[in-house]
Amino acid sequence: MRTKIPNGFRFLIITVLVIGLIFRFLNLDQKVYWYDETFTSLRTSGYTEIEVVNNFYQPQVHRIEELQKYQRLNAEKSLSDTIKSLAVEDPQHPPLYYLMARFWAQLFGNSVAAMRSLPALLSLLVFPCIFWLCLELFESPLTGWIAVALIAISPLHVLYAQEAREYSLWTVTTLLSSIALLRAMRLKTKTSWGIYAVSLAVSLYTFLFSGLVAFGYTVYVVVMERFRLTKTLIAYLVASILSLLVFLPWLWVVIAYSAKIRKTTAWTNFKKPVLQLFQDWINNASYLF
Repeated sequence: MRTKIPNGFRFLIITVLVIGLIFRFLNLDQKVYWYDETFTSLRTSGYTEIEVVNNFYQPQVHRIEELQKYQRLNAEKSLSDTIKSLAVEDPQHPPLYYLMARFWAQLFGNSVAAMRSLPALLSLLVFPCIFWLCLELFESPLTGWIAVALIAISPLHVLYAQEAREYSLWTVTTLLSSIALLRAMRLKTKTSWGIYAVSLAVSLYTFLFSGLVAFGYTVYVVVMERFRLTKTLIAYLVASILSLLVFLPWLWVVIAYSAKIRKTTAWTNFKKPVLQLFQDWINNASYLF
C-alpha cells in the first residue's frame, strides 16, 4: 500500500532538492584544489609522480607553467599512460573514474571548474538511485523522497560531489549494484543476475572498497536464504564470480604492486586519540566553506 504524499511535503522536498543542486555547483572553482585532486589531474594527464620529482629535483626557480604541464592533457601522453601511471604508483585506485576524467578533460579542458564538474554531475545520479533503492527495499515513494532530501543537503555528499575524485561515482555504482542485487533476488532471471554482475564489476573498477560492499552482499544473501544452498544463492555466487573474473586484470595489478599500496597508504596506520579524530572530522566538514 502506497502512502499519499501531501502537497506541502512535496514542495518541501523539491525545495530541499533544489538547494542541494545549487550547493553541488556553487563556487566549484573557488575552493583550493587540494593535494588529492592534484593527483587526479596528474593521473588523468598520464604523467607519473617520479617524472615530476625528477624534473623539479634540481634546486632552481621554476615557473608555474612548468608545474601545470603535469596537470594538463598534451600530446606526449595517451590513455594507456593514464592506466600505467595508476598501475605503477596508485594501484589502490582502479582506472574507471580517471579514464572518464581524461575524456571529460579532452572535451572541456583541465580547469578546476571543469575537473570538478564531472563528479558534481555524477553526484546527481545519486538522487534517482537512492529513490529506486528505497522502492526496492520499502516499496514506499515517501521513504524514497525523504532519502533524496537527506542526501541532497548531506554535508558529506555535497563535499565529495565537489571534489575531483572518484567518490561520487562510487556512491552511484554502490547504489546501482545494491538495486541490481535486490531486483535479481526478486525477479530470479538470468538477465537480472547478469545486470548485477556488470554493476558489481563497474563498482570494483571504481573503488577497491567495493570488495567490502560485495562481502556485505554475500552476508545479506546467505542470511536471506537462511544459510541454505538455494537457486538464488547459487545464482548470486555465479554472478559474483563473473564480476571477479572481469575485475581480474586490475586485481592482478593490485597483487603485483601490493608493496606500493602499503607504502602509499601507510598514513592509515598512524594512531590518533579519539579527540584528535573528532577534531579532524570537524575540520573535514569545514572544507565545504
